[in-house]
Amino acid sequence: MSDSNETDENNNQSTDETDGGSNQGSTSSSSTPSDSSSSSESTPSASGTALTPTAGGVNSQIIDAVSQSTTAVMGSAANQGAATAYQKVAQAAAFAVQDATDYSRNVENIAMTAQGVIVAKMLENEANIPIYTPVLATLQEMVIAASTNLATVGTTATAVATEFPATKT
Repeated sequence: MSDSNETDENNNQSTDETDGGSNQGSTSSSSTPSDSSSSSESTPSASGTALTPTAGGVNSQIIDAVSQSTTAVMGSAANQGAATAYQKVAQAAAFAVQDATDYSRNVENIAMTAQGVIVAKMLENEANIPIYTPVLATLQEMVIAASTNLATVGTTATAVATEFPATKT
């Protein structure tokens, strides 16, 4: 048992000699609270350098690390905000194109149904041909207008999404 205590004391002495005594009592199981460093002494960091508290009680390295983290987070927050804004604009443009596509499809369906009814009426009675011919032309104009609308919306949506944001601040 006394050999064990002598080994502990030798370990403490060799530790004290290599690091200037800053880890005094750290390998002994009989250390007392009075052996630990007081609040006025500097505390060693993981890298071995002393962390000296500033007047406010917080180490300047910690303040610097927090400041750098805040700067990094705030810098990326602006980029994330811009990315979110672009995503919303692109999504709105996509919805506009989708709505124009649906409109065009619906107009074509209505025109095709009306044309079917009109052709049936023309075949029933040849006297109806002059009456329904202008209606067929109007239905065709509706389909052309819906297709033109789809092309215009697609071009505009592409320009909005591509040029966003128009002005950079």
